[in-house]
Amino acid sequence: MATIGDVAREAGVARSTVSSVLTGRKFVNPETKARVEAAIAALDYTVNQGARALATSRSMTLGLVVRFHESEFSPALATYIVAVTDVARANGYRTLLLTDFDGADAVRTVIRTRQVDGLVLLNVVEDDARIAPIVDAGFPAVLVGMPAEPSGIDAVDLDFSAGARMLVDHLADAGHRAATFVTWPEEVFVAGRTYAAHFRDACLEEARSRGLELRVLHAPVGPEAVKDALRHLLDTEKRPTALIVHNDAAIAMLPLVLRDLGLDVPRDCSVVSLHSAELGRQFGIPYTAVESQPERVSELAVEKLVARLGSPPEAASTVLVEPPLIVRGSVAGL
Repeated sequence: MATIGDVAREAGVARSTVSSVLTGRKFVNPETKARVEAAIAALDYTVNQGARALATSRSMTLGLVVRFHESEFSPALATYIVAVTDVARANGYRTLLLTDFDGADAVRTVIRTRQVDGLVLLNVVEDDARIAPIVDAGFPAVLVGMPAEPSGIDAVDLDFSAGARMLVDHLADAGHRAATFVTWPEEVFVAGRTYAAHFRDACLEEARSRGLELRVLHAPVGPEAVKDALRHLLDTEKRPTALIVHNDAAIAMLPLVLRDLGLDVPRDCSVVSLHSAELGRQFGIPYTAVESQPERVSELAVEKLVARLGSPPEAASTVLVEPPLIVRGSVAGL
């Protein structure tokens, strides 16, 4: 029975390109698309979970374990959920979404009952209780995010530290010597969210090395509260000349606040941010940004897990995805 990898080799393209053709979520050059479709036809490839489950004695289901936190911005998290589901489907797998409050117990249950063939863990935290039952059972899994210590499980994440350094350097190279760093609520850091901590630590360290004085603002929870906090920050003669934003709710609300205050970017305030391209499209965010690549991270995570299923055990690996810096002229030179 042909796999998505077989189709990719036959067409001479990457597995991600085959996935894009199957899901239709990304544009593929018509010539390349035709080559992939020809390979699908030649190999009689079909995403048929039922037939493959009978042939492999598997459930053809991947468990997606999600830890929701009220301080996070749900539209951004949804991007990862959709991406994981799409890539899993392109590889012939259904997705079982697990959002139980006790994530470790949910993991134990699906492993014990063999409801899924492998697990994808989103929102990994520093000391993630969901990891121990996976390690104990030797169950196939991949982490989207980095725990505090190596876990013996494959992990994929954006290189948030590199993204932070890019944004600080972009401001410093333009001559800025002070900025306000708008970050997540303090409870996100208390909860051990590693993406927030990695970005914060690298941002502060790089700012010190570049002589950029940073004032830290922990944005509150909820769109209206975020807008009020941004208005309080910007509606003054002593407003910051530059903002570094790593908070999805804050960057989504910022264009509205600046418009309401009659402020121009970059004339009145320079802005740089880390957020996904999808969030940027949804909320019309026009600023220079490091794009967080949720689709690419999810694609690598699922493909790493699928490749491990049924393969001989090998050492776990870690992949950090280098983010691109998209310059949109939102930083004034000083």
